[in-house]
Amino acid sequence: MKLYLVRHASASDVAASDEERELTREGREEARIVGVALAELGVKPASILSSPLARARQTAGIIAHELKFSGECATLDELSNGSTTPVLLKALRPYASVGEIVLVGHMPSLSQHLAALIGGGKADGLPLGKGSVACVELDHLSPGAGQLRWLMRQKHLRQLCS
Repeated sequence: MKLYLVRHASASDVAASDEERELTREGREEARIVGVALAELGVKPASILSSPLARARQTAGIIAHELKFSGECATLDELSNGSTTPVLLKALRPYASVGEIVLVGHMPSLSQHLAALIGGGKADGLPLGKGSVACVELDHLSPGAGQLRWLMRQKHLRQLCS
């Protein structure tokens, strides 16, 4: 299986709460670029899951649109900051038999999950900027079982799309 870990795109700093922060115009374009780049790479997710926070849900929706994804984007509380990788992997068990899953979440948890999935220890060397994507391939859902196939930031994704 392949997991595509996507950090949400740029969001406004002005909102009633952190949970309600929405994407900026730039953020919507960043999310579009992620979707177009994933489509260029031939990604065909069986599921798109996001944190329940507005900016992650919006990022997931734009990616789904660009991928012409026919399913529904679902929210997963475990993609919010604060969940451990074992807790996230337990939540992903129902999806274990599918080929590709797009996961949209937040920093610092995404880098921590990425490091844990590939057995990399510290997450410091795996920063995901806004609108960045990491592809991890796994034979089974457990920490250390994954291989990092690639990590692209917005700059790289934009080059892929042009």
